[in-house]
Amino acid sequence: MLPSETRERLGLAPSAEVVLENTPNGVTLHRPTTHLAKIYLEPTSRCNLDCPMCIRRSWEEPQGNMSSHTFRRVLQGLKELDYKPTVVLGGFGEPLFHPDVLEMIARAKEVSQRVEVITNGLLLTEAMTSELIRLELDALWFSVDRFHSGVSGDGATLLPNIERLNYLRRRMSSRVPETGFVFVATKSNVDDLPALLQGGVRYGVSRYMVTNVLPYTSDMCDQTLYRRAVDQVESSASTWAPAIEWPRMDLDQGMLRTLDQLLRSRYNVRLNGAGLNPSEGRCPFISTGAVAVSWDGAVSPCLGLMHSHVSYLYDKPRAVRRYALGNLNDLSLDELWNDPQHKDFRKRVQAFEFPPCSWCRACDKAEANEEDCFGNAFPTCGGCLWAWGVIQCP
Repeated sequence: MLPSETRERLGLAPSAEVVLENTPNGVTLHRPTTHLAKIYLEPTSRCNLDCPMCIRRSWEEPQGNMSSHTFRRVLQGLKELDYKPTVVLGGFGEPLFHPDVLEMIARAKEVSQRVEVITNGLLLTEAMTSELIRLELDALWFSVDRFHSGVSGDGATLLPNIERLNYLRRRMSSRVPETGFVFVATKSNVDDLPALLQGGVRYGVSRYMVTNVLPYTSDMCDQTLYRRAVDQVESSASTWAPAIEWPRMDLDQGMLRTLDQLLRSRYNVRLNGAGLNPSEGRCPFISTGAVAVSWDGAVSPCLGLMHSHVSYLYDKPRAVRRYALGNLNDLSLDELWNDPQHKDFRKRVQAFEFPPCSWCRACDKAEANEEDCFGNAFPTCGGCLWAWGVIQCP
């Protein structure tokens, strides 16, 4: 017996198929793959910045803004759903760069449970900030590298815009939009993270997400912080190794070296009941019931498959071909979500019976998402760093 609110939130309708995972401390009930709970909406693939870490440096696709017709198709699809999902305006462009973004937020608020925006924040004027508060945008995520240093070539910073947002929320007696930081960690900026957290609290930031940089060019490979973390020997617990229940300890250098040695030896280390070295992939998009809609209306299962691109792991390029289930200009959101091919793909990814290409890379099949050594056909997910907990997004 589950509360009705929980059943609705997880899509636990009669006849829904669910996965029950047996864990050391109980059983975990996973969201059924039939439940659409989150939509990543890309208003535009254009941006006001030209960051060295951006995916645009590795693609040859045309860029554009979502048309009013395509957006109306999105709204119609949302209206037809029994349960209203969360809408996240983001993708791989700067959503505030779209000339009609405020109208899009207003309309999305009418047909969704929650609306969030991911932005670099530099286009956030006082007038736009006031309007976002008036529209009761639920969350505004700032993608940041550093807090006080410039994030663009002209030296512009986020600080004045964040200060103004916090001031206007108080003046307008509003608690929304909730403010979050997405920190893209690299070797050159990770030492700035403590200052970012301290400064963010001062300006009303209540949510933080730290993610690694995904190199889209060979120049960015030296900036990664996860070379050992995605190595099979150093990140995967062995079923033959002893289990170790680890207590809370002071994080001094000696303790960190000891813990690092245990993890590299593939012991099954658990801290307060939680495993520190999971050995299986988990897609954050499938587990949250997500789908991604690009600016041209193409629907993909996740952000990673929204655009064709090349990324790097261990200094080697990996070509990712775009996977579109169809286009909202031709089919409805419900038809695309419930397409048998899409249903089958979600089940396969939930089971995650893919080889660990991110660890292995022993054959040329790891150089693309076309096929893998387990016999999976396009698109394959064994080399996806989102699935191995390296890359994160709101």
